Amino acid sequence: MQDTVTPTRRKAMDPRTMRLYWILLALSLLMSIAGFALLDFWDGMLSLVVVLLVAGTMMFDRQVIHIPPMMLVFSVAGLTLSTLGQTVSGHGIFQAASYVFLGIILSLIGYILAYVIVGKMPGSADEKGGLISLEAFCFGVAMYSIATMAAYYLSSVDGMPYYQEMFDNLLYVTVGCVLICLFFMLDRTTVFRHTVFNFLYVNSEALGMDADSDRRKVLEVISGGETDHTEFKSTLRTNLETGEKDKRMEKAVLKTLVAFLNTDGGTLLIGVDDSGNITGIDEASFDSRDRMNLHMTHLISNQIGDEFNPYISFRVVPFDERAVMMVTCKKSPIPVFLRDGKTEAYYVRSGPSSVELSGSNMVKYIAANRQKLGRRKPPLPRPVLADED
Repeated sequence: MQDTVTPTRRKAMDPRTMRLYWILLALSLLMSIAGFALLDFWDGMLSLVVVLLVAGTMMFDRQVIHIPPMMLVFSVAGLTLSTLGQTVSGHGIFQAASYVFLGIILSLIGYILAYVIVGKMPGSADEKGGLISLEAFCFGVAMYSIATMAAYYLSSVDGMPYYQEMFDNLLYVTVGCVLICLFFMLDRTTVFRHTVFNFLYVNSEALGMDADSDRRKVLEVISGGETDHTEFKSTLRTNLETGEKDKRMEKAVLKTLVAFLNTDGGTLLIGVDDSGNITGIDEASFDSRDRMNLHMTHLISNQIGDEFNPYISFRVVPFDERAVMMVTCKKSPIPVFLRDGKTEAYYVRSGPSSVELSGSNMVKYIAANRQKLGRRKPPLPRPVLADED
């Protein structure tokens, strides 16, 4: 087993993602034309910048840098609302919403810069979410203030009406910054997974961040072997004997996750055999890595439950031409069951194995476990990290 790694090969963009980029390109181009037609120089220029970003992403995605689709979706949505505000009568609500979107976008960029500055990937043990949120908030408000100041001195507008509008817009931007910062503190499994976290993980090498930290973590877990907190699986859904998709493989993965959740948490490595050799997850059975990550997300949602997403995080870690999916579970404050059709099963860890409890044994275990938890509050959600668009 080698501990040296090379970057994964660039894969073709998923057709559905490419269609989304074409839609965004058309919309941003339309907003640029509308902005110049309405003599709104700033909206026209911003739209033109988004046009170039979308076109560049379509042609050179991951060759230089990768911009997650959701980041571009937010940008086009904000531009569309701004244009509607210029054309629709009673446009105040559209104008306000466009500046709220602008605050969200600026703060998302602020989160990216904050993580780059501290040199930490999202989900690290010493991550200070409050400090990172403060930096992102300050960046968002400061950037808009600087842009407004530049616009004021470059324009010929004078008088109190301009000041009134300027401070109204600054208020809306601040609201957007506050909203996304609160969202970061409460739930990092949705918006941030598809924007900030995706950007950081895909571009970690270009940004000069510690891209090898996950690989070292995987190797460290492997060196300890399988324990009550660690388990290895060679495959996610492919039966290695038949080469076919097999639901039993998926159930074995989910059973381990449920057992970790019901006991003291743990780490599952998919793509590592029982001897600790990195064989690679069965990524070839999916159209793309994005589809594989989405499949894993659906398995967890459908057979374990969305309410347990805050206690499960996973990411794909590249090793030469292979990859390992590292799934980390925290202990759940409530019992977790594996759903299979109309049946539910309860699993716990017993040494390096996951065992099913039922009847009185399950009742006794849950009761004892509840006494240990006492009145402890559930931890704050942690992000589900995945290398996906």
